[in-house]
Amino acid sequence: MKDWTAGQGDLADTLRRIVPGIWGAADFGALYETHLHRDAIFRGADHVLQGRVAIATAALQPIASFPGRRLIVEDSAAAAAPGGTEVGAVRLIADGHYAGQGLFGPTAARPVRYRVLMEAASKGGRIGEIWRLRDSEAVFAALGLDPETWAAARLGWDDRDTAPFRPAIDEPGAYTGRGPDDGWAQAWADLLDRAMEGDFGLFAMQVDPGAEIVLPGARQTFGPEGTREFWLGLRAAFPSARFEVQHRFGSECPLLSPRAYLRWSLAGRHDGPGLFGAPSGAEVHIMGMSQAEFGPEGLRREWSLIDTGAIWMQIKAQTG
Repeated sequence: MKDWTAGQGDLADTLRRIVPGIWGAADFGALYETHLHRDAIFRGADHVLQGRVAIATAALQPIASFPGRRLIVEDSAAAAAPGGTEVGAVRLIADGHYAGQGLFGPTAARPVRYRVLMEAASKGGRIGEIWRLRDSEAVFAALGLDPETWAAARLGWDDRDTAPFRPAIDEPGAYTGRGPDDGWAQAWADLLDRAMEGDFGLFAMQVDPGAEIVLPGARQTFGPEGTREFWLGLRAAFPSARFEVQHRFGSECPLLSPRAYLRWSLAGRHDGPGLFGAPSGAEVHIMGMSQAEFGPEGLRREWSLIDTGAIWMQIKAQTG
């Protein structure tokens, strides 16, 4: 296990400052050096990085691709996990203008707005592991790009710095927990486990009729049917894949609704039609994240993300 040396600060507050600082303003100063471990592991759906320098270098790419971009923090939370680790999550809106070239290739310069979900694990005040999802589907839509065509041109399959995340290229980290005990997060994780086994009727019983549901592509829908549509569509495209909640924690704070944060995976064969076209037979690992708020009628707000581009990259790498 890596030695995460001591630092200071609450993780929820640290994420509010360090994420816009590093990924929004390329501020690699005292905050970056104090709160990010030099051997930190960064797991995005589109690549895996290790080391503070590698993370900083990669952060320059979206900054250059979206000049003037703002990262607006919508929410952040943290909780204590066993073993002296603190886990946290943050939800952001990225608002900027694509430069016409960069991460998403040459295309027309257009305004783009998309969400980012992140999780982190910290010990002794230093962040040692980060998980990040970008709503690439919203970017494709804003830029008028076809994600399948985009993915076919970017098949860096063997280089983990450019290949989509999957366990085969992962770097083992110091934090191996599944999250602290929490009733809200556990109840929601159980709901998704049962739904992905076929019990999609549970959404009608546990989701507020007026719930606000935000999905990949910046799609906004409402109520039990809105969230059911997403999860059912995902299962239909990967009917034999294994769904697993990798990590979960919750938060109850004054003046805020109870909240829960899940990181999950769907791993297996693309053997169903729907979200990703006709069945390709490709073996795919999907990194997913979901955040939610709860009220007296059940789940009242949900944000769920997958990286459409990273999934298409895995499919195209195996099918051509």
